[in-house]
Amino acid sequence: MKRLGAALLSESVLSESERTFVHEKTLWVLENVGVSIPSARALALLERGGAAVDRECQVARLPRQLVEHCLSTAPGTVLLAARDAAHDIHLGAGGRLVCCADGEGTLVVDDLTGVVRDATLDDMRDVCRLYDALPEIDFLWTSLAAPTLDPAVAPLLVDAVALRESSKHLQSVSPKTPAMVPALVEMLEAAAGASLAERPIYSFLHCAVAPLQHDPEVTEANLDLVANGATICLVSMPQMGSTAPMSVLGLCVLVMAELLSGVVLFQLATPGCRIVLEPMPGATDMRTGGYLGGAPEVALASRVCVAMSRSCGLPTIGSGSTTDANGVDYQAGSESMLLWSSVALAGADGLVASSFFNGSRVLSPAKTVLDADAIGTLHRFLEGVRFTDEEALLDDIAAVGPGGHFLGRSSTRARARAGEVFEPRAFRRRRLGDHADTELVADAAARARELLATHEVEPLPDGADRLIDRAIETYRATA
Repeated sequence: MKRLGAALLSESVLSESERTFVHEKTLWVLENVGVSIPSARALALLERGGAAVDRECQVARLPRQLVEHCLSTAPGTVLLAARDAAHDIHLGAGGRLVCCADGEGTLVVDDLTGVVRDATLDDMRDVCRLYDALPEIDFLWTSLAAPTLDPAVAPLLVDAVALRESSKHLQSVSPKTPAMVPALVEMLEAAAGASLAERPIYSFLHCAVAPLQHDPEVTEANLDLVANGATICLVSMPQMGSTAPMSVLGLCVLVMAELLSGVVLFQLATPGCRIVLEPMPGATDMRTGGYLGGAPEVALASRVCVAMSRSCGLPTIGSGSTTDANGVDYQAGSESMLLWSSVALAGADGLVASSFFNGSRVLSPAKTVLDADAIGTLHRFLEGVRFTDEEALLDDIAAVGPGGHFLGRSSTRARARAGEVFEPRAFRRRRLGDHADTELVADAAARARELLATHEVEPLPDGADRLIDRAIETYRATA
């Protein structure tokens, strides 16, 4: 069964008047407040496009007509290609909700002892291979970066690990500087065996600096990467009460303004380039100043921002994995599922959906496995109900009649074998006491270890390993 189309879901979340209201307020912010981009290259690009540029303040104000024009040139569907074409994803086409893991953390928990430690290179390899093994994880973020990596080339090393340890599509925060782009492109095209324009196996995250700013060096690097055919994922992550206004609506307007400012910038640079919107609102714990990702207000804001992004006609990935829990526990599951549901039911094409707790800081292999079952549960829920004569099974009801049972019916056997009732692999559905000697988290950790021991990743094309290493070392020599 296919879920209700993303566009229809987004329309059911907000009324037409509500969508118009949010869009009008967003356009007002862009035209009257503007965005700060301390880059002469970016400002010149925006000015040529019709923006009002204050070079002294390095602020560009974007008129309504410019925003609407750039929205019209961005494609409504985007291919997220993979090294293995069997894992290719088409965002915006109204298909199944696709899911990836969160990132980019530096800490890992031992699920059996509860000890949290710095991530290592082996952890980086293991988690990418685990994602490759789990069918519920459709594509990857680079989830871990070991603190011991050489900082001069760390972004390239992180991406190289993911390319080697998974054959699925990769999203990452690289590159950090324009000088890094040629090395990254060489690595990606070696892994793809084709140009990025032909096989876009990589998409990169361009995150605004809240409120209403774009980092100059990262912006210039990403302009170069878009020109090479990579897909850009525009991210906005303001926090209500600190880097965003202290209301859910104000937070949503700021998120949309940051996202649409990115659409304008990159569509002016490379008209028709592939863009994905990734709204990721947060909140601030006003007692500590800390980040909150699992609060209900975040779910509300995510719901609105995903619906608004889809109403713009652009492929959208929503944030849903963040939990403020300090372990793999009831709180973590409850907060994650609330966020996932808010994003999925708002019509998102994709969902950032697994692995972390403590505000996306700590990765848990057990949570990765448990989240896979939760994703399966969500997928089954999104399939909904087909209202047809065939599905009503009236013949069975008539044949069994009052007081009978349906265990002997051929439809019961056939549908059970076909997966009519979702069967989890880690969640428990057995008799009370069957698992009295083990904890659920321990079982999930054991499954993660089993997958890592048995799963084999599709190898890179011949010679790609050598080309990736050469690209990194060439960049290291000049960094």
